Amino acid sequence: MPHITLEVPSSLKDELNWNDLFKSLHRKLASAGYGRLDDFKSRVITLDFWQVADRDESALLLFATLQTMNPRPPEMIRAMGAMICEVLEEKAKEIAKGRWLQVCVKVGGTPPEDYFKVHLNAPELQPGNFQASETKNQN
Repeated sequence: MPHITLEVPSSLKDELNWNDLFKSLHRKLASAGYGRLDDFKSRVITLDFWQVADRDESALLLFATLQTMNPRPPEMIRAMGAMICEVLEEKAKEIAKGRWLQVCVKVGGTPPEDYFKVHLNAPELQPGNFQASETKNQN
């Protein structure tokens, strides 16, 4: 159950179609064998306030956090983070427009026993490993 949270300064929130970016990223990660497509979830948190060094608000950042819930080898989590960074870097080039823009990705994991999930009215899910704390479908 990989979750990607992207923190975006308010001045960049309308610069890209973030949903299209996430759909493409989810497909790329799933195609690489890093999880079921049905399990990827992403969101943008818009920042009203941010600070990069001692610069004014023209210095920007995209800060992504990848949180995984199923155990994965550290090398796989790092590879997922690198893939996310590469995709974000490509998009950042489109929106930097001469401004200082940092792309940062942090990766981490949550043990499955510390993550709880219920599906309500879910579509047919692809076969995969469900964790003890996950209910397959509640209709």
